[in-house]
Amino acid sequence: MWVYTKKGNIAKSFEEEYLDKFTDISNRSSKLKNILLTRCTNKQYENICLDYLIEEADGEIPHIPLKGEDVVSILYTSGTTSKPKGCLITHSNYLFTGEAVSKSLCFTPEDRALIVLPLFHGNGQYYMFMPALTVGASVAITERFSASQYFKQAKRMRATIGSLFAAPIRMILNQSYDEGDKENLLRTIIYAQSVTPDQLYEFEQKFNVSLLQLYGMTETVAPPLMNPLYGKKDNMSIGKPIISAEVKLVDDSGAEVPVNKPGQIIVKGIPGRTIMKGYFKNEKATRETIRNGWLYTGDNATRTDKDYFYFVDRQKDMIKRAGENIAAIEVENAIMQHPDVYEAAVVGIPDSIRDEAIKAYVILKEGRGTTEDVLIEHCRELLAAFKVPDSIEFVNDFPRTSVGKIQKHLLKKFSKGNLLSN
Repeated sequence: MWVYTKKGNIAKSFEEEYLDKFTDISNRSSKLKNILLTRCTNKQYENICLDYLIEEADGEIPHIPLKGEDVVSILYTSGTTSKPKGCLITHSNYLFTGEAVSKSLCFTPEDRALIVLPLFHGNGQYYMFMPALTVGASVAITERFSASQYFKQAKRMRATIGSLFAAPIRMILNQSYDEGDKENLLRTIIYAQSVTPDQLYEFEQKFNVSLLQLYGMTETVAPPLMNPLYGKKDNMSIGKPIISAEVKLVDDSGAEVPVNKPGQIIVKGIPGRTIMKGYFKNEKATRETIRNGWLYTGDNATRTDKDYFYFVDRQKDMIKRAGENIAAIEVENAIMQHPDVYEAAVVGIPDSIRDEAIKAYVILKEGRGTTEDVLIEHCRELLAAFKVPDSIEFVNDFPRTSVGKIQKHLLKKFSKGNLLSN
């Protein structure tokens, strides 16, 4: 954990095995003034051991004046389509997201949130920790995500609410099924990103828990869109606006688009209160993202007359092929309907004639086998001709972020044979 002081100095806490590394950094950095060790039992380091210092502290609470708009953390975007940017998050931001999510999920003091994703990420902070803290619920935190142990940990810790991404959901489904995992106390698991209808059904049936898809970004703080906890849900959608959110879809000129027409998702908000304060040392990106009280997400969606939003794709993830705009996620979903496919990622690669060609990277299920021609024919049966991939490469894994999201900007850099290929 990095902590910035009022004077701009930095304290870093870490484990003993990294001591030499950060000692060297502190010798070369005028900003890094303090080093603290966590999980340290070595008496040699008592003067910098966090546990020891806490034990020896006198308990007096220093008076530190705080304001709601003060920045308390810098959370970095996931970096799936471009270089990560630091989002400035304030005290008010955290209080707002705690209130908004706790009300949307009906958190109570009896609930226990299960956090298996890194706490430097907005998911664990925004959607699990702050709502629990807001209502006085408890939190169970694991060392790391384990697909084989997820439900066993949930049972042992008596967790009632969880949060995952699509990749961890697929990883859990890929494990050998234990009938005992069905006997858990989880009442709902919120998740984000694309999961097929078959995967949704299998997950809910196997583990006796309701899944709720939502939509949010590090910049939006609270998720502006979520499937309702009670009543009709549609997990093929990214949900409806939560009680505190105002969401619109707009075209390139900023005009609101009609029902069932794609447009960019924009979220109304107050910087430093209901949306991020801005990007760290990046005023240009802040001005481009927050305009006239609206946060421009860069994501495209459609909306029905019932106010359900359906994700189309990130603007940076749209493939432009011979004058047609193609959503990579639509092609990915078609590929993943094939019984041999575990996961797919689709990108546009330069094409001298058609602007971009469609390239698919595919991970097969363990023990399964198929060919490029078979999958392309499979896509022809499900997609318009101009959306069918030009080529498919089979790989062992994708470049991913710390929470399992696919880094597509890195995929585009790889040529055939350079990407963890079989």
